[in-house]
Amino acid sequence: MSGRAGAGKKTAVLAGAVLLCALAGEIGIRLFAPFPDYTAGSIRSFPDRYHPLYGYKGIPNLDKTFTLPDFSHRILNNRRGFRDRDRPYERGAKRRIAVVGDSTAWGWGVEAGERFSDIMERRLEGWEVVNLAQAGYSTDQELLLLEGEGLAYHPEIVLLLFDRNDVAEGNNARAIDGMQPKPWYEERDGALEVRGVPVPFDPAYWDLKASLAETYGGPAPRGGWRRFWRAALAHSHLFNWISFRVEHPLWGRAREGDGHAGEALLEKRFLLTGKLLARMNRLCSKRGARLVIADVPSEYSPVLERFCHGNKIPYLDLRPVLAGRLRPVEHRRVGHWNRYGHRLVAAAAVDFLKKNGLLEAG
Repeated sequence: MSGRAGAGKKTAVLAGAVLLCALAGEIGIRLFAPFPDYTAGSIRSFPDRYHPLYGYKGIPNLDKTFTLPDFSHRILNNRRGFRDRDRPYERGAKRRIAVVGDSTAWGWGVEAGERFSDIMERRLEGWEVVNLAQAGYSTDQELLLLEGEGLAYHPEIVLLLFDRNDVAEGNNARAIDGMQPKPWYEERDGALEVRGVPVPFDPAYWDLKASLAETYGGPAPRGGWRRFWRAALAHSHLFNWISFRVEHPLWGRAREGDGHAGEALLEKRFLLTGKLLARMNRLCSKRGARLVIADVPSEYSPVLERFCHGNKIPYLDLRPVLAGRLRPVEHRRVGHWNRYGHRLVAAAAVDFLKKNGLLEAG
């Protein structure tokens, strides 16, 4: 009996120590290094619909309010499913820039008029800036989108907002977050070939998505305890920090350039992405457009910068634009730019295009 009591006491002490350490870690992270929400599954309930080539795309003519703990904004899509006003493929008197990217370029967390693309259009006289971004897309889907629709708008400049998720989660995957089907590319005999198209259609999956269109993060867990546990983890900065570090162990080292082994691994992971970007560059050039890459700062930034310089692709480095600001440039939990962040990026993009002569008549 005493043995059992002693074991129980040790277990209680150990559990208490773990809980105390977790509490101290949570407080420390919140005070000194607040970490945005990094829990998976958010795309599950995002309002999009099946597409046989891209896997999924924005819903045409959608008009709804999208609400999360940090923000609430309107989603107003045009007839082609882009979060942009309706524009004909034929170009009028104004010249055009086409913006492609994922949820950051799409404007996750801000109204459409507050995005960097819309601000750029207001600042660039004689230019239209067409936003073709789709939440959750990777470089492979962006390449397919440009081939299928994007270049039909006859842009003179294609501005790609590059995000680390393209490498870490997208271009080497056959599904986003392991659940949403998508196409992918494979290299065969030195040539890139698209695979997984037409993308399989799962009626049960898309019925579930439709039922969750008014929610965020998927179905609520059953039972009070599971609901409480999930909510607690979703709000824990420590849990989000650990989740990110486990999945991306080279983040800090590679970003600061520490260690050749880390950079070598990042270069290896970037190989397919580099081939996709090179193909995108050739495609744009063939269609009379100039590809420009704006880099969302990440551990892949040095790798992407070297790639762009080696392939003579204009590279907009956003690290000095966004780093070291006293005022936050991102929403606290969702890790996407707020209105201030978008204004900074818009100003940097306009300045970059002007200084590099990219707005001059071709």
